[in-house]
Amino acid sequence: MAELNRWLDKLENSLDPDFERRKLSEWKRLLNFESFSTGFRMNDSEGGDAPGEWPSVLVNDAIRSMEQMLLQQLAPVYRASCARTRHVPCIRANYGTGILSSVFGAEMFWMDESLDTLPTTRPFQDPSAIDRMLDAGIPDLLTGLGASVFQTAEYFIEMLAPYPLLKEFVWIYHPDLQGPVDILELLWGSEMYIAFYSEPEKIKAALALITDTYAAFMREWMKIVPERDTGYFAHWHRLFKGHVMLRDDSIVNLSPAMYAEFVKPYDERLLKEFGSGAIHSCGHIDHCIDLMTRSDSLTAFNMSQPEMNDMNKIFAATVGKGILLDTPYDPATMAGLDLSRGILLEQ
Repeated sequence: MAELNRWLDKLENSLDPDFERRKLSEWKRLLNFESFSTGFRMNDSEGGDAPGEWPSVLVNDAIRSMEQMLLQQLAPVYRASCARTRHVPCIRANYGTGILSSVFGAEMFWMDESLDTLPTTRPFQDPSAIDRMLDAGIPDLLTGLGASVFQTAEYFIEMLAPYPLLKEFVWIYHPDLQGPVDILELLWGSEMYIAFYSEPEKIKAALALITDTYAAFMREWMKIVPERDTGYFAHWHRLFKGHVMLRDDSIVNLSPAMYAEFVKPYDERLLKEFGSGAIHSCGHIDHCIDLMTRSDSLTAFNMSQPEMNDMNKIFAATVGKGILLDTPYDPATMAGLDLSRGILLEQ
């Protein structure tokens, strides 16, 4: 505990409250589509200093120890505070993509220590496992990684409480629960894509159950980590409007019609229940982006590979509709786009 307190003291002393408040105000200007003459870039800095020493913690060590996880999560917060970048100071219970699938009973798959990569889960090996899951209904949220996630949030709150600046400026953001279709793929495996044709009603029943479970998990999470700034939430060192970040990586393999039938209704349920939020997707997504952004509850779209997409389509379906676009900067695909408002550039 004394060693942890030494690092928390160091981070507390590195935070500049005036800068953090001004930075938060700039983020809110971005989210309200105010103009930035050179665009809004996360890595923009107001000078600052090179960071000093901070513990390096491997992923598996962090998962074995809440103290080590807190140190791991605070490392980028410390670096950003020293460099005075626009990164929002935030941390999470960082247990990987398999949190919700583990709650449903999926077997954990741990990465080798040297890979320093978060774990996931294996798909069910028994074809009848999905039927049993449907018969059982919403599982005990404390099974799998569930209890660890909630306990870690409580621990983070307890450890930061004695530090006024950490308590004020470091957001605790919700864990990686993926999105309904991504969780179904984790549970079902790649055979899920065949079942879209062969067992569509079972697919819909499973997605409905996953959506109900996701909502129940988030409600429990919010009892532990209540809203700290009305209408805003932090995620990945960014600020967004709303409360939830969904993942739709699996839709790169679906047609727009299948996305509209099997994915969008369940995403919309969650976005509406939690007062709006954002969606992330990797890869080629421009075939579904217009359908995705026909939503009163979507405030932002986070993407990772602009070079795989027609960015004019992406831009029109997001910024053109008043929805924030969060993307890496790719000059080859963004030439001619107005980057002054409604777009967050990662670099």
